[in-house]
Amino acid sequence: MSFDDLLAGNNVESLRQLNDKLNESVVEQMVDTQELVMMNSFAHESNEYLFKKSLQQRISDISSWRWVLVDLAKRLEESIEALQHEHNALRVVIRRIDDELNIYSRQGALTSLGALADSVEDAIIQEQNFLRNEKKKFEKMLTELEKQIINVEKTKKRIELDILKKQQTLDIEDACANIDSGSILTNRKKKKRRSSPLSRWENRCDSLKKAGLKSLRNAIITRQQVRGARIQISIAAQGYAAKVDSILKRRLHANQLKFQDLCWQREEAIKDFNVLEEELTTTEQNLLENLEQERLIETRITDRSQRPVGELTKDDVDRKLRDELGRLRNFTNELRKNRSRITTLQNHITNCISRIECCSEDLNQVINLDEERMKLRNGEIQGEPSEENFKGIQPSGTIAKRSQMRSNEILTAITEEDEDDYPFDD
Repeated sequence: MSFDDLLAGNNVESLRQLNDKLNESVVEQMVDTQELVMMNSFAHESNEYLFKKSLQQRISDISSWRWVLVDLAKRLEESIEALQHEHNALRVVIRRIDDELNIYSRQGALTSLGALADSVEDAIIQEQNFLRNEKKKFEKMLTELEKQIINVEKTKKRIELDILKKQQTLDIEDACANIDSGSILTNRKKKKRRSSPLSRWENRCDSLKKAGLKSLRNAIITRQQVRGARIQISIAAQGYAAKVDSILKRRLHANQLKFQDLCWQREEAIKDFNVLEEELTTTEQNLLENLEQERLIETRITDRSQRPVGELTKDDVDRKLRDELGRLRNFTNELRKNRSRITTLQNHITNCISRIECCSEDLNQVINLDEERMKLRNGEIQGEPSEENFKGIQPSGTIAKRSQMRSNEILTAITEEDEDDYPFDD
């Protein structure tokens, strides 16, 4: 074997060894590359899983806070409606108090007879003062309630704005979770914004929740206070109204009895006057008869005095005629005195009837005004008092019927209405 052959053999061996080394390097490189690709794929899948998991957790946190704030906003909306309802209820109460003061007290007062200082008027004055004080209290409460509604609305707007931001964030997070390599926009510009720590975000959400709960609690407390004040004025007003109605009804009943007694006295006085009128007629007739009889006796005496001188004697006939004439003159004087006494007594009865009629007229006006006041207080009529207040004396039968009707009336108390039945003005 020559040197060239030996050299060629060595080159082949070295080439083979070099090739084997390169082959091993290629295998190692291929293994390393596959391992790197697998590790990169595993890391990518792991990071994608952790990203989606953390994104899902973040979406869950945002959704949870959004649900809390949405529920709180709904409750605040309900509380605003409830406070608005109480606001309208307070307006109705104030309007009713004004109606009580304007209609029951002003139109029901005894204006035509002047101020009467008795228990009825004192009770009505107490009721008026109570209603005026309650009106001032409810007007102040109305102002505070309006401020409370404004504060709750501000808190609700803050929560609704935060809910809108969270909804936008959820939309962005959902879109971020659905982004793949095919949906990437190349011309998308990145806006640099300063982000805040997560703790600050949680503190802001917690502060919104606390503010909403505080507004909700204050709204509930305010509503309970308003409802309590409405119930309190309802009970107190019923007490004052029952007291006034009871005293007024007692005075009305007593005045009706007095009016009936005056009517009976007037009727008895008229009967006595008519009896005296009959007696006066009888007396005058007897007086005329006595005068006629007296003239007859005087004529007889005058005729007998015309007898001749020898026959003119004071006999028994002449004596009887003169006795009869004296008796007639005495009875005539007594009849004249009796007629004078009857006339004087008739004048006294006439004066008494006039006084009874004046007193009955005044008492009748008081009764009619009290009846108008009772009807106004019971809501049976509306408007000004009728002309019945100024009528004269009524027959006793009418008074008896009216007394029976008033005694059968039942005083209805003012009850608290259902809160859904208030006649609100839209």
